[in-house]
Amino acid sequence: MPQTITSTTTPKKRNHFISYIKGYAIIAVLLIHIIDWSNIIVTPLGLWLKELLYPGVFFFMATSGSVVYIAYSKSETWIKPAKKLFLRGLQLIGIYYLYNIIKLFIYDFGKEPFYWQFTNNGKMTLKNIVELQAYSAPISILLTIGVMIMLSPLLLAISKKFKFPNLIICLLFAILLYVVYGHSWYGPVADFLFARNNIMFPIALWSIPFLVGYLLASFGFEEKKKWWLAIFVPLMAIVYYLRINNGLDLQPSHSMYPLRPYYMVASLFFVSILFYLYFWYEKLSFPLVKKKLALIRFLGDYTLSVYIWHWIVVDLTIWIFSPHTKLIWITVPIFLIIYLIIKRAKFKEYLLNQV
Repeated sequence: MPQTITSTTTPKKRNHFISYIKGYAIIAVLLIHIIDWSNIIVTPLGLWLKELLYPGVFFFMATSGSVVYIAYSKSETWIKPAKKLFLRGLQLIGIYYLYNIIKLFIYDFGKEPFYWQFTNNGKMTLKNIVELQAYSAPISILLTIGVMIMLSPLLLAISKKFKFPNLIICLLFAILLYVVYGHSWYGPVADFLFARNNIMFPIALWSIPFLVGYLLASFGFEEKKKWWLAIFVPLMAIVYYLRINNGLDLQPSHSMYPLRPYYMVASLFFVSILFYLYFWYEKLSFPLVKKKLALIRFLGDYTLSVYIWHWIVVDLTIWIFSPHTKLIWITVPIFLIIYLIIKRAKFKEYLLNQV
């Protein structure tokens, strides 16, 4: 989600990871939401093809960490960026609460089965939303990203003040993995961090992709793509083999909620392939390919507004046209067309700024 902390100005020199992976992430998230919320029947083959979309959720979070490093690691001091990041994090958290509270008072939750788990047990109240015991729209990733952005100045401080910052952050990452997956935690604090029965993107778990994105940026993206391929392809093969041997589910998406290592490894494997695919596509001279690549970059740089506005369109479609939820396949594309028309001047810049 690059727009959470970057400007909307298109850079002259693009970064494959930031420009294209974020674009892939937002497109994948939109398609997942359209498919799931329209309640269409997906064939077994379609379910496996859909698995190619789910890494987008992982990198929706991870690229937020990447942008923190890219945007602020070169600053003379970490204190000034800390103020900006803290305010940006508060803004995202505020958007989450504002959206949910407004929706609470205008939306008919009885029209959508997704909310029955909350309405049936009496948790669809203002108090429950404020206390994160229920939510009136599944946009809780904004809350999680907001919290992580507010904490990210700690990573910048390490990068500025220590001789081997990447080593220290890697150690912190290893400790985080041990704390999250090595023990069972109980109590009010643990319930909040692991979002038990509350939100879909618990801070304790989804801070891991954020750190992964920060580390990938600090080590290097394109210049290290051979190393990422050499690391993640065999790692994926090992994990896949172990799951087959133990008779475990092979669909990575089934390890998303709650977040499990198998899904994270599959996402990293997939993105290591995407590095090379986008690198190859940019060498093609076909005008249509260039336009599609420009569209991916454009959506990637406007992920926050696209994400929020598409949820408003989805919510309104369900609210107004229920039970005809398949109309989402019409309303969301119409929204994207209107969005491009409104932003046409900026989009033209992306069409002109080819490699």
